[in-house]
Amino acid sequence: MKLTDDHFRTFLDQGFVVVEDFYPEERRAEIAEGLRRTHPPWEALADDPPENRLLRDDFPYADMLFNEFIIDWDLIEFVQRALDTEEIHFRYAHNWARYPDPGAEQRPLHIDNGNNSLLPPNSDVRYGQISTWYFPEAVDENQAPMRIVPKAHGKDLSKQVLLTVPAGTIMIFNAHLWHSATVFKGSEGQRYSATRIYGRADHYWEGVSSFTNLGMNEHFRAFIGRLPARERALFRFPPPGHEYYTRETLARLEEQYPGWNARGEYDL
Repeated sequence: MKLTDDHFRTFLDQGFVVVEDFYPEERRAEIAEGLRRTHPPWEALADDPPENRLLRDDFPYADMLFNEFIIDWDLIEFVQRALDTEEIHFRYAHNWARYPDPGAEQRPLHIDNGNNSLLPPNSDVRYGQISTWYFPEAVDENQAPMRIVPKAHGKDLSKQVLLTVPAGTIMIFNAHLWHSATVFKGSEGQRYSATRIYGRADHYWEGVSSFTNLGMNEHFRAFIGRLPARERALFRFPPPGHEYYTRETLARLEEQYPGWNARGEYDL
């Protein structure tokens, strides 16, 4: 499903937008199956629960499906519009599974800023990175749904929205909104989510974590090697024509990222 002007207006008005049936059913099922491979369902773990009743997997992924999941141009174009620039960088991604934990304490509301930016929150949307949470399976009120407060209400819990959503829903939000998970009160099932975060390329003070230390990571190398130049730019690589590129450096790039110039985009 493409994001519309109505979705964008809702995002500007409340700081987030919830969109159901974001991908076709075949794509949704593929993502759900991929998550279940790396994050087994609760019935497979109930006798030996993971620490904090949570499993997570961070970018770069061994399963190329989830690396490629980051490059969604409908979503990225929405982010470009929200942040008022075509120059966007991918920041961070992770997949989570939350499991039953009825005795847990409720997590407090928080803003994704102190661990995302050197600068304090700002009312200008351009200074709030855009976080996206995709739920490939339904989330009910007992499965630790996220709660989020529309921007007009600050931290007013009486105005919170509980993300009990059908399978295939995405939530796109400004990282300066107050939000948190809730307690997984149910005794079965799990809550799956796949998160992707983007920000302005010129905001060098932002970023959840760095991936410039991953140049020799086998999953990162395989992923980057297969991308066209436009998509590599999302991951901080210089564009074709940059002075860095010489015959020597291109040969080294091909060694590090096999397939680097398969499309001839960097030909000198």
